[in-house]
Amino acid sequence: MTIAVVLSNPRHHAEILLPVVRELDRRGQRTRVVSLAEFRGFATPVWTDLGAAEVVRAVPVRWRTNPALGADSAVVGPGTSARRLLQRSLWLGGLGPRLRWILRDARAVLVPNDAAFPYADFTRWLRGRRTPYLLVQEGIRFPLPGERGGDTYGRSGATTVCAWGEGSAEHFRRIGVPPASIAITGNPRFDDLSPQCWQERGQALLRGYELTQAPVLYLSNPIDDQGFCSSADKLALFARFVREAAPALARAGAPLVVKLHPREDLAAFRAAAAGLVAHLTFAGDAPLFALLAVARAAVVLASTVGLEALAFGLPLAALALPGHGFAFEYVERGAAIGLEPGSIADGVATLLAAPTAARTAAAAALVERHLAGRGQAAQRIADAAMAAPARGDRR
Repeated sequence: MTIAVVLSNPRHHAEILLPVVRELDRRGQRTRVVSLAEFRGFATPVWTDLGAAEVVRAVPVRWRTNPALGADSAVVGPGTSARRLLQRSLWLGGLGPRLRWILRDARAVLVPNDAAFPYADFTRWLRGRRTPYLLVQEGIRFPLPGERGGDTYGRSGATTVCAWGEGSAEHFRRIGVPPASIAITGNPRFDDLSPQCWQERGQALLRGYELTQAPVLYLSNPIDDQGFCSSADKLALFARFVREAAPALARAGAPLVVKLHPREDLAAFRAAAAGLVAHLTFAGDAPLFALLAVARAAVVLASTVGLEALAFGLPLAALALPGHGFAFEYVERGAAIGLEPGSIADGVATLLAAPTAARTAAAAALVERHLAGRGQAAQRIADAAMAAPARGDRR
């Protein structure tokens, strides 16, 4: 029978899950990749290195919809009721029946999310059918302001939750996931990570941006979707960072490059930063790893990119979020400098100075805590998938 892998983001989901597909194919396991990319407004790439694995679009290209219908986070903002009604109609009217047909012979299913649409509906159907499914962690995990009970990522009742490291395992246990259901597997995206391999592409980006010095990266993410603040608050935080950091960046000769999440509004960010700093570049859809390979330092809000920056050996700073302080463990565990309004300039100056041995050691410890088993993650997840118990009626 088939082991199926369902993904909706052709970038980071694919980078996490396709190494597992390759490993399963290497073992001779029949595997099917089910892409929801078109449903999210993306396009399913042509993957040519998956061996005998089958790739199926869950919806035809003509169904391509708005990416906002399937947010990466389970937390949604205003208009939730109307959007949920539309999502339910789409699930019942076409997507649900289509997935049920595609996965009729699946003995186990791997998913990157169990809280956002359509994964919540999908995993509910898998539970009712008693088909084992594995939740493969897609991003760093920490409590979000708007998460509620069964809507919380990880709480759907997965057969196995594949956690990146002990830090994530602690989080899952804390929110009520049975310890026996948690497997520390690592993140396959980092199995073959080599910063040196991204240097050439990174240098090409700098030439394209006409930058002669290594930049500081501002790596944003939708903290408004996560429930931390409003979109206006997020833009005000960005503008304040740019305004306060500008003198320190100028003294160090460090340009600022901003990398937004695909769901964020580029025009709004441009307007917020207008006239505040001399050298500001928006990176568009440039590969994150290429930027990290040639950066001088990175600034984050509340996302996985901070962990990725640390894995590349970059000095890291984290901005305090309005009314919430510092998200995740970057500052708490000493791996990042905390930036708070009124003292951002001093923090950026410290960020651009040589890091202390203590901060370097703390950064390495945090990476190990959250990215265990690098080099073996795909194998560990494949092991868990192959070991998933056969149960229930799959007819």
